[in-house]
This record gives sequence, C-alpha cells and structure tokens, in this order.
Amino acid sequence: MNSGIRERVVRFGAGNGLAGILSTSRDAPPGLPFVVIVNAGIIHRVGPNRLYVDVARAVAALGYPVLRFDLAGLGDSEATRTEASLLESALLDVNTAFDYLASTHGATAFLAFGLCSGANYALLTAFREPRVIGVLVIDPTVTRTRRSVMVHYARRLRNLSTLRSMLTLSHPKFLQRIERLRSLAVARAAQGQSGQNAEPPREKVTAEDSRRSLEQLIARGTQLMFVFTGGVNHVYNYRNQLYDLLPGFDFRGRLRLDYMPDTDHTVSDGRGRRQLIDSVSEWLAQSFPRTGATDTAVSAIVEPPRAVVGRVGDSP
Repeated sequence: MNSGIRERVVRFGAGNGLAGILSTSRDAPPGLPFVVIVNAGIIHRVGPNRLYVDVARAVAALGYPVLRFDLAGLGDSEATRTEASLLESALLDVNTAFDYLASTHGATAFLAFGLCSGANYALLTAFREPRVIGVLVIDPTVTRTRRSVMVHYARRLRNLSTLRSMLTLSHPKFLQRIERLRSLAVARAAQGQSGQNAEPPREKVTAEDSRRSLEQLIARGTQLMFVFTGGVNHVYNYRNQLYDLLPGFDFRGRLRLDYMPDTDHTVSDGRGRRQLIDSVSEWLAQSFPRTGATDTAVSAIVEPPRAVVGRVGDSP
C-alpha cells in the first residue's frame, strides 16, 4: 500500500451498525469530493477479486477521500430489521454514509461508485440525492439494442452446437418461448372463465424513465463515467451502444464512456485493472480538478488480483 495513504475502520449509522474503511491521503488538498463505493452483489467491501481495494487506494493516492463500506447485512455491517425493500434499504444506507461523512468530515459533495448491482444503486442514489456530483459505474443494467442482439447471435452462430440446436428447434431459447406461449394460453383460458387479468401489471423502469432521470442529472451538472466490460457482452457488446439506447440525448460533454471488451466483469486481470484505474484517474482529474496534490503513479498501487472465497480479510 502507498505510504501516503491512511486507512482506518469506521462505524456509523444507527447503533454504529454499518462498517467501512475510509482511505485518505496525507497530502490531499481540501475541497475534493468524497468517493463512496457500494457493494457489488453480496461481496463485502473488498469487492470482487479485491477490485474495490485497488480502486480506493489508487483514488485516495490522488487526494480524493474514499469510503468503501458494507450495506446492512453484508460483511461486517449488522443486519437491520426493516420493512423496506432491499433496494430502499441499500439506498438508505448510502445516504447514511453521506450523512456520516458530512457530520464528521464536513463533506458536501460525493461521487458514487459501484459495479453491477452496486452500479445500479449508485445511479439510483444520484437520481435522488443532489449531493452526488459524479457517478462512476461499471456494468450497470442496460437493455439490448437491435444491433447488440444481432452481434450476440452472430457470435453464437459461430458455435456449431448452437447452430445445430437452432436448426433442430431444440435451443433453450426456443423451448423457453414455447413454454411461455403455453403458459400464457392457459392463463388466458383461465381469464375467460374468471374474468381476471391473465397478466397482472408489473412495475418496471422504462427507457423514458431512464432518459428523464439522466436529463435531471445532466441539468444538475453531474459528471458521469460508464464502463462496460466483456463480461456483459451478451447484453452490451459494442462501444457506442449506450448512445444508441438514448438516441439524440445531449450529455453536454459530461459523459465518459469506456468499453473494455477484453476484460471480465470483475476486471480480474492485471492489465485490465491498470487500464481501468488509469481511466478513472483521468476522469477524476478532468472532471474534479485538484490543486496542490502530489502526483502519484496510481497504476503501481494495483495488487495482483486474488480470488475471493467466502469472507476474505480486508487488510484492513
């Protein structure tokens, strides 16, 4: 670990039930936003293959203070008794982290960071919380475009067994479609007898919802960095797919879009991890300039990736 970085365990929230690691630099200039890193899935605050450790230390070496913490019920954070949904509970925990940093360190602005489900939580927090002035997300949930579907199946058709199963109508996709049609027919028959709706309405986030939320972020001046990896190439598989999902959307120069098709979802390879950290460092320097900080070769902070098995020591 870089000798200029200080890391300490912090506890906060109701009954000090939430636990995290706060990483700071001894020569950090004042006024920089705090970076808050949100759990990826059920993996605790080290992140998959210690990704969060590497990112936090590299970013802290640049002067930006970083809190990586465990949501309630994960890692060293205590579970809470609440009737709130998993989503609402997670968003509440992130806001609790903001409040803690505001009260103890005078923080007024935050950057939300996350991978996968953590990316979704980071975005949703930004939509609701005006203190978020920047969002950095890796592989957030997106939908396919017509082109991405074509790219996906073109790649699949290169596989002889896939082609054979499609020609013989035995591919799982065909079987799933047939089963869905059968179930729908049964439900509609039942509807005719009972007068009930065969398909109850389901709440979902539409493309228009996403567009409106992003418009609000851009109007607030929020800086965005989206990273997509080869680990989600079944959904996102070409560089400008995000722009195709939002045709005509004006990001006003506030989006950095990185596409890393040669690394996996958790950026477990050393080369990909160094590339990611260098890109994050460039984005931070351009979007949230620092003054008076000592330049640091952040790529050197990256540790060799280690597999995460069960509960892993955080060091710290």
